[in-house]
Amino acid sequence: MFAIVILALLWLMQTVFLGSFYDVMQKNHIKKIADEICNAHENTELAIDTAAAKNSILILVTDVDGNIIYSADEYSLSYKEKNYAYAEHGENKNPYRSEHSKQEYRRLPEHYDDFLEKLGDNKSICYTIEHDSKSSTLIYGQRLSDNSILYINTSINAIDSAVSIIRLQLCAVTVLALLAGFLIAIFISKRFSRPISQLSEQSLKMADGNFDITFEQGFCAETDKLAESLTYAANEIAENDKLRRELLANVSHDLRTPLTMIKGYAELIRDMDEEENTGDDAEIIIREADRLSLLVNDILYYSKLQSGAVKFEIEKTDIGFLAEAVAEQFSAICKKNNISITKTIETDRYVASDKKRIQQVLYNLISNAVAHTKKGGNICISVFERNGNIRTEIKDTGNGISPEDLPHIWDRYFTSKNGGTNGLGLAIVKEILIAHDSHFGVESKEGTGSTFWFELKQIQKKPMQ
Repeated sequence: MFAIVILALLWLMQTVFLGSFYDVMQKNHIKKIADEICNAHENTELAIDTAAAKNSILILVTDVDGNIIYSADEYSLSYKEKNYAYAEHGENKNPYRSEHSKQEYRRLPEHYDDFLEKLGDNKSICYTIEHDSKSSTLIYGQRLSDNSILYINTSINAIDSAVSIIRLQLCAVTVLALLAGFLIAIFISKRFSRPISQLSEQSLKMADGNFDITFEQGFCAETDKLAESLTYAANEIAENDKLRRELLANVSHDLRTPLTMIKGYAELIRDMDEEENTGDDAEIIIREADRLSLLVNDILYYSKLQSGAVKFEIEKTDIGFLAEAVAEQFSAICKKNNISITKTIETDRYVASDKKRIQQVLYNLISNAVAHTKKGGNICISVFERNGNIRTEIKDTGNGISPEDLPHIWDRYFTSKNGGTNGLGLAIVKEILIAHDSHFGVESKEGTGSTFWFELKQIQKKPMQ
């Protein structure tokens, strides 16, 4: 764009405005010559001869009646300085200077009367006489005194030929300048954008929880400083994240022992005490201890998943059979709540996975669907092949998820505005599926329900040997 702007200005100045610019410059130049002649008080004749010869112009000094007092053109100075001979009737005579008087050889131009009329009482005058489309004459007049007038005449040739040459040159310059500008723009953009893009991509990885990265340096001091700061920040965040996970794991582990003790003694009290109220109180203690134990186990398991402590045992798994088995576990509760389960499951669909972890994924998703489906609703479980992958879908007819909540449902302890659970179920599902390189997601609309899905790469149907 910079090259285009500069070239556009050049084209305007050298083609469109060149003629006008040339005329203005010529007029200013003639005025400057006239001022130099007027300021040369003792050497006026030398100044006139020099100016005429140097600029190839005609200069006349006349009286107010048009009688020539002094004249000069581009050749007069040569005759005066070198005393060239001019043979006329056998006599050596300078055609520009008479030997007996200062009456000049030059005659007045035909338009001189018009010149005097236009000058009138003005101190100076400047105008152009057009001869044809290719040439014109610039006339300048100025009063030297009450009885003397300075007249300057110069030809202004048409600049069409010059403009043509300039246009050809500008065409070549335009092509070269645009090519150079394009190449320089690519070079600069790559030099500037590549390190910034790399920093941006690596920052996104850090946002996803990958802190084992080093930001590249080597472009300029500013980006090197930024890369150094981001690397330091990544290391510090990774260290803090490691400490957080260790703390979470340790706390979860330490909580399990007292919870087990509380539950055990509560069961003992319930079994030994004959009073009904005491037994009910003990039952509440047991139930809440079970809930707390489940939460602690989820926290511990989630912490292990994030830290990579969970070892996945990949084996050939019939995911259709697995989905059937998990769905069967919810048949009783669905029947109690008047929720129907529809299964569209293709058999012999094998994937490479950790069977127990995928079973947990199915359990959490179906449990989530049951919890959000009202009485009289329906849950549809589907397993089918799609583009070389095995896709599993759990669809419910619950209240659905609002658009603003959708991006956050996989976050731990997230609570939706519709009163969804704030546990770790979907967060654990996310970590397990990521570990399996699975594509997963959710499609939901408020009032019509949600569809959770995930895909695993299909493997050969033939059983492993």
